[in-house]
Amino acid sequence: MDKIFDVLPETSRIWIYQCSRPLSPKEKAEILEKAIGFTRTWSAHGNDLQAGAKIMYNQFLILSVNEEENGASGCSIDKAFKFIRTLETDYRINWLDRSKLAFYIDNEVYLTPTSELKLKIDTGTITKDTLIFNNLVDKKGDLEHKWIIPAKDSWIKKYFRAN
Repeated sequence: MDKIFDVLPETSRIWIYQCSRPLSPKEKAEILEKAIGFTRTWSAHGNDLQAGAKIMYNQFLILSVNEEENGASGCSIDKAFKFIRTLETDYRINWLDRSKLAFYIDNEVYLTPTSELKLKIDTGTITKDTLIFNNLVDKKGDLEHKWIIPAKDSWIKKYFRAN
């Protein structure tokens, strides 16, 4: 567990990386250890970043930076991207596939291709009350109330018929 992540201010910037499948306990431990190691050496223009990492629901890696201390720059974000690409290669998983949406159904993460969204809604697999992960949240404080929201409150609301 990364204690630094937990004490970063709620205003800290976050990046959420969604894994293409659930991580095994061994993978989770190894990836979290590597992510914490990465955040301890993460810098922007030679300035250390106050940063942390966390894995949630065995499928999301979240990196966070306290930008009140030092802000993440384009170069430092590129370093994070490169780190994520290394994880993809090392573990043969995809962290950057934006073509799948993550839902929280029966206490489990359920991925569905965006191309099948309308069908899943039409068949009732996904309803307006189904919880969706809004991976576009960008502040640590939003993880609690804005990350997992009812589909009717997300961008996919346009796919539901008016009642």
